[in-house]
Amino acid sequence: MPQSKTFDKSFWFLILLSAVLLFPSLGKMPLWIYDEVRNAECAREMWERHDWIVPTFNGELRTLKPPIHYFFMFGGFELFGATEWGARIFSAVFGVLTIAITYIFTARYTTKLAAFTTSAVLLASSHWLFEFRMSVPDPYLIFFNTLSIFTAYAYFQEKKFSWLLVSAVSFGLGILAKGPVAVVLPGLGLLSWLIWEKKWKAIFHWHILAAGIVMLAISVPWYVLVHQATNGEWTKGFFLQHNLGRFSEPMEGHGGLFIIVPLFVLVGLLPGSSFIGEAVKDFRQRYSQSFLRMALCISLAFVVFYSISGTKLPNYPMPCYSFVAILLGYLISIGVSGQTKIKQYPFWILLVINLAIPIAAYFGIKGEVETRGFENQTLLTAILTVAAAVSLYLHKRSGFKTAVTALFGFYILFNLVLLNYLYPMVYNNNPLSKTIDKVKQYDNVVAYQIFHPSFTYYLPKRVRVFDNKDSLQQYLKTNEALVISREKLLPELESLKLDTVAIHHDLFETSTTVLMTNKKK
Repeated sequence: MPQSKTFDKSFWFLILLSAVLLFPSLGKMPLWIYDEVRNAECAREMWERHDWIVPTFNGELRTLKPPIHYFFMFGGFELFGATEWGARIFSAVFGVLTIAITYIFTARYTTKLAAFTTSAVLLASSHWLFEFRMSVPDPYLIFFNTLSIFTAYAYFQEKKFSWLLVSAVSFGLGILAKGPVAVVLPGLGLLSWLIWEKKWKAIFHWHILAAGIVMLAISVPWYVLVHQATNGEWTKGFFLQHNLGRFSEPMEGHGGLFIIVPLFVLVGLLPGSSFIGEAVKDFRQRYSQSFLRMALCISLAFVVFYSISGTKLPNYPMPCYSFVAILLGYLISIGVSGQTKIKQYPFWILLVINLAIPIAAYFGIKGEVETRGFENQTLLTAILTVAAAVSLYLHKRSGFKTAVTALFGFYILFNLVLLNYLYPMVYNNNPLSKTIDKVKQYDNVVAYQIFHPSFTYYLPKRVRVFDNKDSLQQYLKTNEALVISREKLLPELESLKLDTVAIHHDLFETSTTVLMTNKKK
């Protein structure tokens, strides 16, 4: 039976904590990461021309994503202008909302303590926090997927049609966030759970048909409009290239063995995921609970699907994070309450991992030419080493409750330091931050073949891209301009006798950005 509503002190504490972790410093860093700036610039271009249908990047059709995150960025731009805050603010809002619904539904179907520890697993995860601070579609997909699954579960448990209608609306908005994957994977997980529970006949009720109609009524119109507006080009690019294409083969070098996706999830949910071995113990007894069965089915649906997908990225399985967190959070809650005994080996595993992190961070920062000299700052990552060592000691001396409280407390402290100091300090050494003031001094900014997309967001005009040297040479005969390109293309441009304005390595990438000009000094 569902528990009573739980808008208690624990709930409001988690809402406040999530806001403290998600909102500060959103405007402290420029939009440099590829996915962030491509999505934000696309939203900016649509917003500037008051277009709710056709997505473009640098003036060209962008078929990679559906529109809902663009729409929310419109709202951010109205509030804060076309700034970093404007692009990122609603991602953070949806992070807070995801914590809220995860707590509410977990408390409803398990216990308040399990709801609290489940939310803590998410808020201690650096990966989860990073995603909800970025101008990308995933925060919206994660929220709508999570809400649609929780409310579908509530419908099948309580037989209230209102729950199913909320689920249908959420599924429809999820489709507008990332396409058919927003319903296919949750659907597979829910169907697996219904079969496990021997409730699969429930899908043949007329309620399901009605919910499907609502879902399609919300999601389909925009797809029809963009298909018509682009003569089918957007439809072809999105469904064939970016859905079927990404599943059938690796794109942009993002492939790998099937095991990489489970590793993405386990690493992404540290420190909570260190208890995964304990969470799957006593399987038959523990997973007799329907809510845990559902969470397990959802988790497996995402992990298995993306494990066999050709393209594999860390953010792909993130819509299942709340459900993996439920499995981990429930285990932690019964450990805290003394209903089960948690062994020490998760703390030892975490200690080994956290001993390696400062070393890897030190050499990673030192190895990047643009951040060399900042490597001593990585000593701050030793907070994680201390967290693991202290929690291991406390587990031996004071028990699991004290140990896990200290562990999550240290991780939340680390995330505050990471997100508000360490990451911005490193991140702001990117070529954009170092050169944008120079770039803005030029009336004409163009590119040769390929350039980092971040510059587009900070310039008033689109960046014209020249595909060959002859066309660029012809343009430069009558225009003084700044040319953005890559170091590897410099030999092709030697005959143009351009002066080098700046050259900086793209942070933690293989490419190097070069700025050149024909403008006379």
